Amino acid sequence: MPEPLKAKKPEGKPQSRSRRRNRTERPKVSIDGVLSVNAKGFGFVNVDEGDDIFIPLDNLHTAMDGDRVSAEIVREVPGRKRVGRITQVLEPGSSEIVGLYRMRNGVAQVVPTDERFNRPFDISHEGTNHEKSSLESSLESRSGKSGSVPAEGDLVVVMRGQWTDPAMNPVGRIVQILGKPDDPGMDLRIVARNSGLAMEFPEAVERETARLGVPDIKTELSHREDLRDRLCFTIDPESAQDFDDAVSLVQLDNGLFELGVHIADVSHYVREGSALDQEAFDRGTSVYFVNAVVPMLPERISNDLCSLRQDEDRLAFSVIMQIDSRGIIHDYRIRESIIRSKRRFSYQEVEDIIHGKENKHGKTIHLMMLLALALRRSREEMGSIDFDIPVPEISLDKNGLPFEVRPSERLEANRLVEEFMLAANLTVARHMARRDGDLPPRPFVYRIHEKPDEKTMREFLELMERLGLSYKIAGDLEPEDYRKILDIIENLEFKDFAEKVALRSMTKAVYSTDNIGHFGLAFDAYTHFTSPIRRYADLVVHRLIKTYAAAGPARQPGGGAVMKPAGVTAEAETSISGYVDIAARQKQDAQTLAALRRVCDQCSKREIRAVQAEREYSRIKSMEFLAGKVGESYNGIIAGVSSFGFFVELTHYLIEGLVHVSELKDDRYEFDKDNYTLTGTANGRTYRLGDPVRVTIKSVSKDEKKADFVLD
Repeated sequence: MPEPLKAKKPEGKPQSRSRRRNRTERPKVSIDGVLSVNAKGFGFVNVDEGDDIFIPLDNLHTAMDGDRVSAEIVREVPGRKRVGRITQVLEPGSSEIVGLYRMRNGVAQVVPTDERFNRPFDISHEGTNHEKSSLESSLESRSGKSGSVPAEGDLVVVMRGQWTDPAMNPVGRIVQILGKPDDPGMDLRIVARNSGLAMEFPEAVERETARLGVPDIKTELSHREDLRDRLCFTIDPESAQDFDDAVSLVQLDNGLFELGVHIADVSHYVREGSALDQEAFDRGTSVYFVNAVVPMLPERISNDLCSLRQDEDRLAFSVIMQIDSRGIIHDYRIRESIIRSKRRFSYQEVEDIIHGKENKHGKTIHLMMLLALALRRSREEMGSIDFDIPVPEISLDKNGLPFEVRPSERLEANRLVEEFMLAANLTVARHMARRDGDLPPRPFVYRIHEKPDEKTMREFLELMERLGLSYKIAGDLEPEDYRKILDIIENLEFKDFAEKVALRSMTKAVYSTDNIGHFGLAFDAYTHFTSPIRRYADLVVHRLIKTYAAAGPARQPGGGAVMKPAGVTAEAETSISGYVDIAARQKQDAQTLAALRRVCDQCSKREIRAVQAEREYSRIKSMEFLAGKVGESYNGIIAGVSSFGFFVELTHYLIEGLVHVSELKDDRYEFDKDNYTLTGTANGRTYRLGDPVRVTIKSVSKDEKKADFVLD
């Protein structure tokens, strides 16, 4: 059991007995949570319920980023976060940490590359001596170098040891030598290790994957709908290897469009409770870097067995919807199926066809574009928000060095696929959210998005007003309000910046078993169904649909077609209609709900981890790129203002750098935190969010991942 950390004795004169008796002390309350440490040294304890707790550097004691800890509140200030101190490390977070090996005053140390770990690790004698030891043998096997011991400046992996005294450095032992910082691909390996991302799969998972066989199509047809004669195709990036969705479209005699969204049936191969399933759960999602991917599933599954490759029979899960010209879904069916993609399109190929290039499937693609526009209009009428914020796209050469950075472009082909996936996800979520007669909906995984809180929204509107945009909300905040604001800023010079500010004012979408709807999309129910190759939540959604369908049909209002796989027996349909053993169902649902809550929590956390890792690597490559542009001048927008200067985003590259206040040599500037401005005390010149400026790149630090600019 972890032991509580020793609290420091209070300083000062001892109090008299009478004063101690008369003083009413608030009992110390222990609050558990996960510690998140900032690169500046302070941290926050993220708790399941209530506001996070601010932990100053001096109150961290021996806790590190990612640890599950107990904390006590030491100070509460109205309107601000609670201040606390760590009292106990309940469960360590990261056990292995990447760092640079060095010798200091005869002591071997490892300095973490991750700034969230701000103390060097002292390495035990066994980790650095030159005698043949079990540790050195381990290093040899893991580094591939005979007689390997770390050299000054080597990147190594240190195993975290027990740390009880915050006055001393933490201790650890070296378990792997990675190489030199400049070795090709090393930056990616560091980011992956620091983020807890496994680049390789365990042997048990590889063995299980190797045993997977190609399904017998004749056998599968007994319970699947045969859609192989349908004209369906995939639309993906040019470099894609895993094709997890295909689309089809025909116009029916009644004028309705029949849209098919066909998703790779990953759940057929990845069975619940298997080694594959456990690994997929742990990873939660694939992580996409600039030139590489850390996949959720082994390549044999993602790029072979499940990939909807052209001219090959593949198992799928299909959502087939009948939609009118206004984008309204009238009917649908959800079926396990077998499909055969007739063509593998890239986004650019479809974009060219949309703009007039001849192709034998051109008529279908133009029809798809019309339907996508109708679906988009229908969403907009509901108030759905559509952020169109460019991000930097980085191109690397064969050595992993960046040679080009440009703003991303959202093609009409991208929008087409997005609309179809949104329609499928919405349809599945609404289907599962409906009551089954007198019984509540079955437990399910929803993708939810709460509306911004009143304080955050007020701050956003005040900022917009300071930028010259006035907007008043009548009544409760609705998605339509955001859409109207985006319409107002559409043609402004700082449109992209204002959209980013609007996006930051919104809450983060997460997974949940409680269906509260999706504020940003203005949907009453939403889920993730369309990417089971790369998201564990989607895989679980597929399993749930199959499980509930096998028990029998879930009712739809209006007498629409029930959802069931081909081959469900009449007996199964009858048994489900009344759920004779209601108590058994309720017990089963309670167990399922508890398991799904764990899935939702894991998937939400892994999504955050993936986003942070992707941003970290992109930042590294962005700084490498800017390092070759020192001395050059560019236009930019002020994207952030603080007491020590302001951050400028280069318009051409969408990369940020700092103009430090010391570089504003024409006056002494004061920071107005309420208005996000720096104003000269003598000349009255003001720098504010959204202001266009021209800057020169002064210096770039790849190690610190930051760039310094000066005003022209």
